[in-house]
Amino acid sequence: MEGASVQELITQAGARVHLDRERALGRIEELLDGAGATGAAQPDAALVQELCDGARSLLGAAEWEQRLGGLRLARLLVQRGLVDTAFGEDMVAACQRLLEDPEVRVRWAVGELLRALCQQLGISVWEQTQGTILESIHRNFERDAVEPSGQLPQDVGSEVEDSGANSSPDFLSSLLQQSYRVERPGSGEMRHGTEGWKCLETSFRALQHIMEGCGEAFRPHLDDSLRRLIYRALAHPNRFIREACHFIMGSVCKLLEGPELEAVAPELAEKLGLGLSDNWSQVRFAASTATRTFMQCAEAYRERLFPLLLPHMCLNRYYVAEGVRLYSQETWRTVMGESGRDWVAKCAPQVVNYYIEQSKANNHAVREAACACIAELMCKVDKQAVSPFVPRLLRALVMCFKDASWPVRDAACLACGRCVTAFPEESREVLEELYSLWFAHLWDNIYSVREDSAVALGNAVRAYGDEAVQRILVQVRDMVLQAREQPEDSRAYGSLQNTTLFGVAAQRARANDPALHTDKTMFSCGSLAPKLQRGGGCVDHGFARAKEPWEASDGAVYMLRELSAVAPASVPEFLPALAELARLQHFAHAANLHETIWKQLPTIAENVGKKVFKPFLEEFLDPLFRSLTCGHRLCEAAAGRCVGALRDLIGPGIFAGRLSEEQRRLMESSPDVPPPSGRFAGVPGSGSLVTPQLVLTGRP
Repeated sequence: MEGASVQELITQAGARVHLDRERALGRIEELLDGAGATGAAQPDAALVQELCDGARSLLGAAEWEQRLGGLRLARLLVQRGLVDTAFGEDMVAACQRLLEDPEVRVRWAVGELLRALCQQLGISVWEQTQGTILESIHRNFERDAVEPSGQLPQDVGSEVEDSGANSSPDFLSSLLQQSYRVERPGSGEMRHGTEGWKCLETSFRALQHIMEGCGEAFRPHLDDSLRRLIYRALAHPNRFIREACHFIMGSVCKLLEGPELEAVAPELAEKLGLGLSDNWSQVRFAASTATRTFMQCAEAYRERLFPLLLPHMCLNRYYVAEGVRLYSQETWRTVMGESGRDWVAKCAPQVVNYYIEQSKANNHAVREAACACIAELMCKVDKQAVSPFVPRLLRALVMCFKDASWPVRDAACLACGRCVTAFPEESREVLEELYSLWFAHLWDNIYSVREDSAVALGNAVRAYGDEAVQRILVQVRDMVLQAREQPEDSRAYGSLQNTTLFGVAAQRARANDPALHTDKTMFSCGSLAPKLQRGGGCVDHGFARAKEPWEASDGAVYMLRELSAVAPASVPEFLPALAELARLQHFAHAANLHETIWKQLPTIAENVGKKVFKPFLEEFLDPLFRSLTCGHRLCEAAAGRCVGALRDLIGPGIFAGRLSEEQRRLMESSPDVPPPSGRFAGVPGSGSLVTPQLVLTGRP
């Protein structure tokens, strides 16, 4: 491109290859900006005229790549103020002509050029394009009706003819036509939710570009009818339209800043609340950006708006989509400062109602966020403000605890544990049900659910003391050695029939089953897929499976870790059982169970105390060092860290004295055993030894 002529650059700006277009436009930009660097006030007039003529030529081409290149070239010229009025008028006319271009990239470029034109020519651009843009929006706001494509089957006509003298053939024919109609995908009721809206999104984007390009000059044109059109689009069935219009709402707030914004602030807050509760993350993010702008523009009186928007802003700090979550957290810090807890307490009725409503949402990610928010509300906000609502909040959590989506159950499990710690007496109303749910999920097929159930039960011990300990010990005694009964052909997900499409329990089997992934209909993410149902009170919460015995033992190990922190005296009786579990090798997933044991054993040993644990140490050594070379990398890594932790707890000398010569060599050579830490750092003979073989092979 360095030696290319201007005409060659113009031609390349409309090339079919994206990279060629980018290079040509970049070179043209360098030519335009280079004039200022050499001291010239403006680029050469002949160069500008040639580029203007080239842009006009490209805009009239048949290929969309050339039209796109022409729009982008024109934008480069307009942004630098190098064009005359005639060229500006030509570009406004071209934008109107290409507003509904078949290629979406061309329509996006139209909006960007309109912004540049508004910045240079002012409100006259809107006055010329207003009719075209609004007419496009109104015309495409509803999809064209699509006639059903199904036909009456051949053998149905005879049924209609033989239906009897007293029947109505027309009526029966109509009923049968509806019953036997076969919809073609992409038409009728089978039409995709993102299909058929034509240019509506890009026309709204063009409107936003014009509003932001004109700035304050657009304020008189933002009349009630235009606002109503935007408000109507905020509830549009297409998520991309809703997203675009929530971005427009941010521009509306900036334009109306002052008395006009204050007058319509409650109405705007209500509309933004809908976006902050939307089922789609992209819409939530757009509404979050508009909400931040709204709060900044309404700083003088925004406290009056907190009851309307604060619950939505608060919940989105825990939303699963990272962009929404981080942006909402930053907005919360910016808007609320250090007074967030106080305002949540003041708006407690509105916050509680919204959290409970969101705990019943169709979107499982929203229900998960609602559980986290309910726990935060009960643990961090003024108890006097929250206590009247505790029964309602707990009932909402119990329903989420029975959800078909395991992440929701997981979040509800932890939330219930935190809530009984904050409100132990108020929680007794549902305590029996919570115990049954916690114990059931301690034997869940997903390890994180088992672990979090143990954490929640540990919180129950903190709330209810020995009363809870005795109930838990009964369950642990029953569960801890269940792995003895595990068949040799254990499966990580048992005979699970997972009715949700988003669970991870059967991920490996599904991912490697050709029958599930060959010649199947493809769906857009979540658009036509079955929804994860809320809990309905059934025992299995949407799952039908036979529990694997080893999973019960795994859950018991997590429970012993929690008991060692809150009731350490109750744990030593189970240490021989843990050692027996570590020796079991007869089933396929023994390494998974051993991994859990080696991860939790150092914490258990530290909590019960070195003096109590030392008599049981030798029972663990053989299975521990066997796991160090078992071939299961996660188990080997966990065993290595366990060796290092127990060595540092007991003392390197005493620990080494309990080992055989082979075990000592393995401890010194294994890459998974960390070097001594704390007061034993640098003790010779107690750390891992790096050998040439270890460097070359990664193995001792």
